[in-house]
Amino acid sequence: MNKIIKQILIGSPKNFESKKTISSVLVNFGFCSVRAAKNFCLRNEVVVNGKKISDKKSLVSKSDEIFVNKEKIIIPDDVFVLIDKPLGFVTSRVSDRHRTVYELVPEQVTDYCNHTRGLTPLHAVGRLDADTTGLLILTTDGFFSHYMTDPKNEIPKEYLVTLRTPVESPEQAEYKSMCERGIILPAEKKAPEEKSGPAKLSFISQTKCKITVTEGKFHEVRRIFGALGNEVSELRRTKLWEFSLIP
Repeated sequence: MNKIIKQILIGSPKNFESKKTISSVLVNFGFCSVRAAKNFCLRNEVVVNGKKISDKKSLVSKSDEIFVNKEKIIIPDDVFVLIDKPLGFVTSRVSDRHRTVYELVPEQVTDYCNHTRGLTPLHAVGRLDADTTGLLILTTDGFFSHYMTDPKNEIPKEYLVTLRTPVESPEQAEYKSMCERGIILPAEKKAPEEKSGPAKLSFISQTKCKITVTEGKFHEVRRIFGALGNEVSELRRTKLWEFSLIP
């Protein structure tokens, strides 16, 4: 393990039960394409725990006994890679201007994901911009990433923020109050003007603070402080759900 790769986990994280649609299992194991999954389930013998399944949206887990046309299918353990993302890297797979986070993954991990039957390639859980550092999770588990990024699940994400303009004590209380109530975020690029959900803010000094948000709005933290009349000069994610980095 190095300073960038913080943890490599094989199998679902503690306190999380991953599920998959039977269609995704069929696709990952090469039985059919995404488009053909519905008809495959109707026309073939897909059996889960002794019961024939015809709905492609049926959910299964690793503990289920699955047979496809009498072939036993064992869902492999998913892979999770926790990265302390450096400055200048992007979470997209291809970039003309920046290096991508996938270059940071050890080759043996990438090879394992690409060559293990039933696994999909690693993908990022959410995103961090090139000028944001800190905790990023790459995984093969689509159910996990969807759960973590769905706003209705209110998954906490904590950031360490360095502000351009110092904020004195009386104004800090106002910042906290406005964040707790939600604040109108200015429009930026593809994001319209919109209200943020409640955010928890605590100051470490006049220029450093921690903020916890539970949404995934575009550039949300930077836009929050922009709405407060300040500017973020450095941004680092330190926590996501039960995973954390030392700031």
